[in-house]
Amino acid sequence: MAAFLFFVTAYYLKLNNMQFSRILSSTCFFILLTLLSSCSATHHAYLKTLKVAFAELPDITLESSDISASSVDLIYVKKGNFPTVVLALAFIEDGQYKWISSDKASLIEKNGRIIKTLSLDHNLDFVTAQAIDPLANALDINDASHWHRQIDLDSSHFSLQITSSFSVEGPTNLIIQEQNIETILINEHVKITDCNNCHFANDVWINQFWLNKASGKLIRSKQKITPDGDYFDISYVSRALRL
Repeated sequence: MAAFLFFVTAYYLKLNNMQFSRILSSTCFFILLTLLSSCSATHHAYLKTLKVAFAELPDITLESSDISASSVDLIYVKKGNFPTVVLALAFIEDGQYKWISSDKASLIEKNGRIIKTLSLDHNLDFVTAQAIDPLANALDINDASHWHRQIDLDSSHFSLQITSSFSVEGPTNLIIQEQNIETILINEHVKITDCNNCHFANDVWINQFWLNKASGKLIRSKQKITPDGDYFDISYVSRALRL
């Protein structure tokens, strides 16, 4: 864990040295070094320590050469109108991809779908379903595909019933890190069908998933985790550069 945290910190020190020096005091930096030296410190504690320090940074973009040289996969994430941040892949477990960042977010994905978040103002706690998510075999999705699931939000809304239908567009070209990628766009039409007397301003929305046409790999997604929440626009930059 200490090695991984050092990697994430090194990226921000390298890419944002001037901004970093303006934001962090010597006391904060000492705390950071202490945290990095402790293998017992969790990535959640690391996020909580740094999220204020990095909150004022502008959009982060990386050179393709730096992304390709990275020893772990990286993604860009833009949440609503907040600045774009870089998340690094901490580990993969039981098909779940666990991404962490020094700017407010910890995302857990399965089949490209966000299934859990940490350290956000509003969090997705749990997703359960009897049927397999169609995104598990995304290239097989068609206009007849559908999926039903239950979600828990914010440790206060439980067993919200969600139903999705799908439509497919494409091929269409998508540019990521100056790579022109031919993709298939999957639109997921999402609706809350039962929320146990809770009330949201919006109970329908659309998630989008762009798949590389040749490989079926997810290259970009735009999805919500809560009905009234911001969209997460995710670009899988390391994956795109390997195509």
